Amino acid sequence: MTEPPQVPPGGNRNDGGVQVVGSTVHGHVAGGRGATVSIGADAAGAAGPGGPEGLRTAAGALRTALARLRAEQPGAVPEADAEDADAALAQILDETALDEPREGPLRRRVRTVADALRAVAVLAAAVSGLEAAFAALFGQS
Repeated sequence: MTEPPQVPPGGNRNDGGVQVVGSTVHGHVAGGRGATVSIGADAAGAAGPGGPEGLRTAAGALRTALARLRAEQPGAVPEADAEDADAALAQILDETALDEPREGPLRRRVRTVADALRAVAVLAAAVSGLEAAFAALFGQS
């Protein structure tokens, strides 16, 4: 049986968890074997409502998650990006309320949201959910 390495006095040992040195982590962190974190929309990609309602649900969930993140961790999302994404999400909600949502405007709004928020780790699953709901609405893969 192999002994674990000895830690020198004043040293530190990490057996597979999350270790952040000289940095700040914004958002949820899971560490260790089998650890997971689910944020906002179901990160596992469970099927939700289809059609315009699916996109509307994804946009509403992401808008709520963005607002909560901005309130709880100011500066976690650059202000200009947060404002662009919030405005685009509001427009997605308006467009999906129409009898015949238009693909072009929705594509541009989804792209705006993805460009603004994809790099925000705690929102990445919700952004992917928004893109998947858009693709499902218009029969794209």
